[in-house]
Amino acid sequence: MTLKNKSTRSLLLGNPNIIIRDGVMDRDVNQVLSILRQNNVFSVREVKYGILEANGQISLLLKSKYQKPDLNLPESPVDLPTSLIIDGEILWDNLHELGFDQQWLDNQLTTNGYDNVKRILYADWRESEGIHVSPK
Repeated sequence: MTLKNKSTRSLLLGNPNIIIRDGVMDRDVNQVLSILRQNNVFSVREVKYGILEANGQISLLLKSKYQKPDLNLPESPVDLPTSLIIDGEILWDNLHELGFDQQWLDNQLTTNGYDNVKRILYADWRESEGIHVSPK
């Protein structure tokens, strides 16, 4: 029945939903980050599109610079991103652990076009790439 009737298929199986567009999340931050880590992706900035499938799985299309080629290239250094803001709240312990303060964060946000931390869903810092911001 689901093969022949598209509306029945959508009703019974559900439709996929895009939850990440160009590194910007459309859903609960902690759930998305957990799903990404389970798929060996440690920052939302690496994702061009993330699609939540009807079966609950996630399909990821990584940005081209994060896709792994099948070449025998030398390994480059790896650094883990540190969350700085989740749902408009600053993670002070993480900010201070990195050696940064409120002034530094305000400058980073202003440089990236944000004037209010409450309008930010998620932001992280990666030593090799700097700050990444996902607005609400």
